[in-house]
Amino acid sequence: MMNMQYFNTVRTLLFHTPYNDSAAPVFDFSAEHEYQRGLHFEQLALSEHYYMFMHKNILQSMHKLNHPVISSHTRNAIWYFLRSALRGYPEAEFKMGIGYLNGQLGLDRNYAKAERWLKKAAQDGHPDAKRCLYHAYSELAFS
Repeated sequence: MMNMQYFNTVRTLLFHTPYNDSAAPVFDFSAEHEYQRGLHFEQLALSEHYYMFMHKNILQSMHKLNHPVISSHTRNAIWYFLRSALRGYPEAEFKMGIGYLNGQLGLDRNYAKAERWLKKAAQDGHPDAKRCLYHAYSELAFS
């Protein structure tokens, strides 16, 4: 019973749009709102950084683990950034590009994906995206 109620709540949160019924929308699903939620979870993840760093190092030294420990806040941040970026929000596209470029927020370093997101952010008018792309090209070309 509880699982079904949870499922219905999650489904409502993910798929409720103002077009489904005549009632006012419960949540703002704009790209900027998704980006702001991503920033919120990123801040939560950064505040946990020291704890997670210590926890990861202790676990790795005790158990010789080779996989990273990623907090739920980090996963939530990247989820909201991705949702916002897919809706065309330049700040989120830039954040995704930087995440892939530097291997941040639990993302593996992937230059092709970084280039794609940074180009998209530049096309959508992000002020730092072109500079970042130029810098990344020069670093990769001469390293």
